[in-house]
Amino acid sequence: MQITIRGHHLSITPAIEDNIRAQFFQLTKHLDQVSSMQVKLSKDHQVDKRSKKGSSNHIAEAIIRVPGAELFAQATADDMYSSIKKMTEKLKRQLEKYRESKLEYQVAVP
Repeated sequence: MQITIRGHHLSITPAIEDNIRAQFFQLTKHLDQVSSMQVKLSKDHQVDKRSKKGSSNHIAEAIIRVPGAELFAQATADDMYSSIKKMTEKLKRQLEKYRESKLEYQVAVP
């Protein structure tokens, strides 16, 4: 399985990369059909005028390619680790749905 991690307006630190790889390993532990994953992390530099902070400005996006489908998830949060966690939770739900549909198809087709 190939994992591509890139940053936009953000440098990818080894800690962030290790976090992503660990989260995706947990996701795909029971599903060996994943061929590739692309992760894009970005930071929006707009600042809220009232609070002088960026609200939900860390964005994590991922595309997972499995046979017959492409799964996409995007999440935003105040820090990068939270957005990565939210994104992996969304992907987990999609992978479970994909796995269930494949199992139903295998049972229906003799």
